[in-house]
Amino acid sequence: MARLRRWFSPPRKFRLTREGKWFIGATLLLGFAAVNGGINLLFLIFGMLLCLLVANGVISETCMRRLEVSRRLPQSLFAGTPFLMGIAVRNGKSRVATFSLEVEDLTAEGKPVDRRCFFLKIPAHRQQETSYRRTLPTRGIHRLTGLRLSTRFPFGLLRRSLDVEAPVELLVYPALVPVAEVDLRAGLTELGERQNPARARSGDFHGLRELRAGDDPRDIHWRTSARRGRAFVREFEEETGRGVLIVLPTAVNSDTAGSFEMAVSYAASLALQLLRRQLRVGLLAGDAFIAPDTGTAAPILHCLALVQSTPIDVSAPRPRAMHWRGNTVTVTAAAGQPSIELNAGRSAQRTA
Repeated sequence: MARLRRWFSPPRKFRLTREGKWFIGATLLLGFAAVNGGINLLFLIFGMLLCLLVANGVISETCMRRLEVSRRLPQSLFAGTPFLMGIAVRNGKSRVATFSLEVEDLTAEGKPVDRRCFFLKIPAHRQQETSYRRTLPTRGIHRLTGLRLSTRFPFGLLRRSLDVEAPVELLVYPALVPVAEVDLRAGLTELGERQNPARARSGDFHGLRELRAGDDPRDIHWRTSARRGRAFVREFEEETGRGVLIVLPTAVNSDTAGSFEMAVSYAASLALQLLRRQLRVGLLAGDAFIAPDTGTAAPILHCLALVQSTPIDVSAPRPRAMHWRGNTVTVTAAAGQPSIELNAGRSAQRTA
């Protein structure tokens, strides 16, 4: 009994198509003529049209039953860059296939996106996957509330749809922009010249020098010392010399607020370029601080995806400051043009 109740009260929606409206209009007109004229042939045609309309509803309802849908999210999303959103649909029916199925993502307002996936046929107990191409224009969090399944099968007279709840949040990273190769090479050259050798047991090998008072005996290079007759020790480059902290000022004037998004995009692109060159990259954006590291760029991109600009308030009390000493790259954008300022061996300040 409960199964029969679910069959006659499905959580579906249907909407007549333009062809369906014309078809129903012609059917009613033909039925009126049959009743008014009492012509048996018109009654026969009227009954056939009604059966066709009922068959359209029953078949489309059968195709929409026992469907499972899921998404295949991309690994990383960048604003302004096209990506593929994967959609997988499984037909749980034992014998009946599903035909002409359309799947659309629903935004936070409940409206479908401007792209959709189409499945021509999904056999019984089978799963099929496809994807649609989409581009998100802005960074930040974009929410999807669910998925809408719809079909016009078999005659296209009505569109039957079903909304499935599947909320998800898409974190969109800042848009990638070209980084000036001349400025980047000049900055890397300056950083290379400012790398400081230190008596440390970490970092890249820098060179050999004679043993001095206070040196660690474990750093003695015995082969060179035996060959030259004097004690030589190994020197290593400080890890702070290979670290770069990208500084993004978040306090901006009202007239330069439009350039902040360009500065965010340039900071994200610069971080990716520096990480590809095996440098330790960190980020300082307002109150957010990420220590320089050679690992993945995900923490930096995650922070830049959510960072917001704040207006400059000269009357606000000066916050307590914390310092990081090392190489810093300050990213700003004035008049729509991003620029960088490199300070080797300087200290950076962040609010606490």
